[in-house]
Amino acid sequence: MRLPNPYSLEETLGKLRHSLAATCNEDALTLLEKAITKASDDRAYTKQFEEALLQGSTIEIRECLNCFGDYFECSRDAPPYYPYHDAVNGIDSALYAILFNAAHPEAAQTHE
Repeated sequence: MRLPNPYSLEETLGKLRHSLAATCNEDALTLLEKAITKASDDRAYTKQFEEALLQGSTIEIRECLNCFGDYFECSRDAPPYYPYHDAVNGIDSALYAILFNAAHPEAAQTHE
């Protein structure tokens, strides 16, 4: 399900950083920062990154981040078994939670 993003790119990035830091998801936060750095240096990537965060779905987010790793990589022999996969999922899950809370603020208030 695709939820509308009422936030600007800067607001979305701030909320993502806050959410990933609050959940101690350092790998996802590191991946997000790599994407932000790449977006500051690469115009084509900037457009793809912005569209993925502001209008994209899980698939667009995976495609946007695939330049940093293979989402379907084989597992490692020791933990973390899927570090890149888990980092991408962390960003995607955090973004979905942010957008869900924006679309349904009453749901967030019932859990506080």
